[in-house]
Amino acid sequence: MSFSLKRFVVVAAAFGFVLSPAYAQMSHEGMDHGPAGHDQMDHDRSSHMVEGVGTVVAIDLESRRIGLDHAPVPDLKWPAMRMAFKVGDGVDLTAFQPGDKVQFTLHRVEKGAYPIAELCVRTSDAMVPGLCMPRGEPESSVK
Repeated sequence: MSFSLKRFVVVAAAFGFVLSPAYAQMSHEGMDHGPAGHDQMDHDRSSHMVEGVGTVVAIDLESRRIGLDHAPVPDLKWPAMRMAFKVGDGVDLTAFQPGDKVQFTLHRVEKGAYPIAELCVRTSDAMVPGLCMPRGEPESSVK
C-alpha cells in the first residue's frame, strides 16, 4: 500500500470515528447550539464569534469538514469532546493535518451547527484571543 493511500485510510478511519453513531448519540443537554439567549446580540465580534482550542483528528476536503478533539468551550457550555465541524470557505484546509494543535473561531448562526470561520495552528496550550483573526481586521468588526 502506498504512503498516500495509507494516509488516506488513516484519515478516513479517524474521520469516520468522529462521525460515528456514538458521537451522534451523546447528550447535548446544557450545551449552547443556537441563538437561544442570543436574540439581542450585540454587533461586535465577541457576540457572534466564539474561540476554542483543540487537536485535528481528521479532515474531509471534499465536504469541507474537520474533526477536532477540542478542549471545553466555556462560552457555549461545551465540555471537552471530539466533534466534526463544517468549515467556512475562507479557511484553507490543506494547511492542516491530523495531529496539528489548533485554535478555532466558531461563528454563531441563526440555525444549525456553528461553522468554523477561522482556524490556525497554535504554539501555546493557552487560548490567545483573536489569534486566528485575519490581520488588519479591527477587533469590533462584523463578519
